[in-house]
Amino acid sequence: MQGWLDHVDQDHLVRHRERKRFESKLAWTEHRPQRLEQTRGNQEVTTGLARVDIADWLAAPSPPAASEDGEPYPTPAEQVTALPKAMTRGAWREIVTELDRATPDATSVKHDLTNHVWCDLFIGLVQAIEMTQRGFDSIPNKVKDLILGSALQNDRPHVTEAVVGLIVDKAWHGIQAAAFAGAPLLDLISNEEALRALRILAVFICPAPAQHAAVRQHALKPLREDATRILTDQTKTRLAELFTDWRSDNDVPPSG
Repeated sequence: MQGWLDHVDQDHLVRHRERKRFESKLAWTEHRPQRLEQTRGNQEVTTGLARVDIADWLAAPSPPAASEDGEPYPTPAEQVTALPKAMTRGAWREIVTELDRATPDATSVKHDLTNHVWCDLFIGLVQAIEMTQRGFDSIPNKVKDLILGSALQNDRPHVTEAVVGLIVDKAWHGIQAAAFAGAPLLDLISNEEALRALRILAVFICPAPAQHAAVRQHALKPLREDATRILTDQTKTRLAELFTDWRSDNDVPPSG
């Protein structure tokens, strides 16, 4: 995730070179008109291009704005980085410490945590917030159920119910602390902007969005439909061509 957040602060030429690097890896059919080959490699490249689109959008200058009490309003990039900054000050360190105490095989647990647990955490937060317009106290339990019910959960046997409970409780505590005390930026972010930030974090932290259907469905697709036009039309078209779960009822695979 940090690598993609770093791209936001870099010169646009760096992101342009990254886009060209991805573009050079696309594989095309030989017949005319050319189409993208239906390969896993093309899927990975195209989700990479979506991440470049998001970094470009975050890096774009935002018009100055202020909240009702006159406080400077956070830019989209500040909205996205506020949460991980707040959580790394406490939640992640507490998770690591507690894991070492709570399990005899912390090494295996930490290995399994790299198997899409963190993106499942952010996606779980998105889904729980969407389902829970009020009563935020119920969100942690919903997130736990969503992570444990993830299609990828069977591939991480050491991430037990107890481990998921620990991670979600610590992460939720960090979010509450950020939102209500230590991170004024989060106080200013509307519900929709907070959801957008969580979706972007899920896409950035995911080790392979091309293989993680929940990230595509609950993060990339809403970002496609975002009124601020985060993804380029070219990226949207390519994703619709390569992923059937990306298409809406009105989508027609491109002819060239």
